[in-house]
Amino acid sequence: MSRVAHFWEKMYAALEAYWRKAGTCDVPANYAPNPALGRWVAVQRFRRKQGQLSEEQITLLDRLGFIWSPGDLSWERCFRELAVFREKHGHCDVPTQNPQYRRLGGWVANQRHRKKIGKLSPERVARLESLGFRWSIYGSKSKRRMIEPEETTWSAPKPKAKPRDARVEHRLYQVGPEQYVQYDGQGPMPPALAQYLKRHDDEYPPFILLPDEPVRFILAVNGFGRERIVRWNGKSQLPEDVLDYVRENGCLPPRK
Repeated sequence: MSRVAHFWEKMYAALEAYWRKAGTCDVPANYAPNPALGRWVAVQRFRRKQGQLSEEQITLLDRLGFIWSPGDLSWERCFRELAVFREKHGHCDVPTQNPQYRRLGGWVANQRHRKKIGKLSPERVARLESLGFRWSIYGSKSKRRMIEPEETTWSAPKPKAKPRDARVEHRLYQVGPEQYVQYDGQGPMPPALAQYLKRHDDEYPPFILLPDEPVRFILAVNGFGRERIVRWNGKSQLPEDVLDYVRENGCLPPRK
């Protein structure tokens, strides 16, 4: 078995363990017990889009209810937020005027609009209705629901002070098969990344968040049992040896 195949099976086993515990494959990008798992999940969506996943791999991920579309993933996250809101308040009428729920309230309003114009699938309609979702909130005032008073009162937000030392976030974007582009959002965008955005309607590709401080990567153990260490200062371009490891494994090397 190749190193790439072995790594895939190792990460799939980690995802299966996460699914058994959480009931979903939506692994947070900053999942502390296994930081590489969230990035690996995002890469699988990209690799399927590029035709780089085998039918067997796709079938295995489908068995876990893997969500392939970023749009579907976003819908699932909002649905879970609505379920939590429903559990807390007893209804799904999320107020858009409350800053605490502004994003969720906008999503709820959008679901009503999409159903009205026939753009919401029957499956999603049924799932929303399972929460007691109301498609029309207008009419008798006696039927309107309110959030508890302590949650509807808030002061006007004060202007936020400009951060003194805003951190620059370095990302390693995968723009093609084994092709990665490093970009920190500052200055001209690398041509390969700009071309990718143009081809994919401004949707960014999967990325690996790079450390924001100097780090020592472990690339291999030589014949004498010693680790081969490659240092990176956390700012410049990644060493080519590290990029070769990423191209083969889809993640950063272990750190010292």
